[in-house]
Amino acid sequence: MLTNKTIRVLHVTEASNAGVGGHVLDLVQGLPKLGCDVHLVFSPRRTDDFFQGRLNEIPNLEMSQISMRRGPHWSDIGAAKQLAKVVDQYGPFDIVHAHSTKAGGLCRIGKIAKRAKVIYTPNGIFSMNPLSSRIARWIVCMAERRLARNGDMIIAVSPEEQQHLLEIGLPKEKIVMVPNGIRAIEWQDCQSIRQQLGLDPNSLIFGFLGRLAPQKNPLLLIRAFAKLDLAAANVRLAIVGTGPLENEARSLAAELGIEQRIDWLGYKTAPESMPAFDVFVMPSRYEGMPYVMMEATSLGLPIIATKVGGTSLGIDQGKNGFVVPLEDADAMAEVLQKLVDDKNLRSDLSEGAFEKAASFSVDSMVQRTYQIYHECLEQAAVPK
Repeated sequence: MLTNKTIRVLHVTEASNAGVGGHVLDLVQGLPKLGCDVHLVFSPRRTDDFFQGRLNEIPNLEMSQISMRRGPHWSDIGAAKQLAKVVDQYGPFDIVHAHSTKAGGLCRIGKIAKRAKVIYTPNGIFSMNPLSSRIARWIVCMAERRLARNGDMIIAVSPEEQQHLLEIGLPKEKIVMVPNGIRAIEWQDCQSIRQQLGLDPNSLIFGFLGRLAPQKNPLLLIRAFAKLDLAAANVRLAIVGTGPLENEARSLAAELGIEQRIDWLGYKTAPESMPAFDVFVMPSRYEGMPYVMMEATSLGLPIIATKVGGTSLGIDQGKNGFVVPLEDADAMAEVLQKLVDDKNLRSDLSEGAFEKAASFSVDSMVQRTYQIYHECLEQAAVPK
């Protein structure tokens, strides 16, 4: 048994921002309390202020920076060599834990996969993306099946992601499911945040928070919002985020005649914006286990979301929110209208959200990950 052994863990991520960045930092902050010696490798190319701020909260964290690009690139060869140097300099490591696609690939090729147990957390694997071409998804699936031979375990963050990994042919015996969890957040009150953001204190506000990108699908929400009967209602849509679809989203709002009912707030973190919402809307095309959903739940917000990864765990239909079909603006508008018309329903869903929030524990996520490390190390060594 390895119960008293200090486990040396190398965490590697290219996606050092948003939900993935927070997930990684929750682990590197929590695992030392359970007896792990942790080293973090991250790419400075996609960090954000939130990630950098969290790094400063973690004392004595050993870390290295390696420039990694999100997509395939010739520089991956150099990144792999630098990663091997980190292992040489700071290792040996018992576990190499790779987060998201790029790190998952780099850590399961070459020498690294032969020198430590490798665990891979896709955090919303690319092949779940319905916008990618059939050929692109086929290539990714082939690569993931090949790389799985070099890895020891794959952690899915939701039942939907776990099922998808099985459907694309990854080995069942290597897949485990550990839902994401969130740490406690000190939320400001609604009116303080609305005042800071210049929002109407008396409006019913539906809120979106995320990248204005195809995955997050803000255009669906704008189309649904435009279908509402708002003649006698003080209802607004707050859009928090920036991204490649911003101009298109603004143009669509103008085309549909609702631009005067939308507040474009730019980039803000959840604590800086989400308390201003009355209802949180997540119109995504695919997700792993979205942190914004859990953050909204912890704040007591009713949630309207498309049927993506994590909603089976995060939303009890009619109790703390509603799940609607993908790409269905009519179905989303119908639920939005219900919440416009029924204040008591909003109140009931809010109570349900507070109850649901108890199931999203960061401590449970860290503890289960730690157990997986032990299970992985206790398995008989299998030649790679």
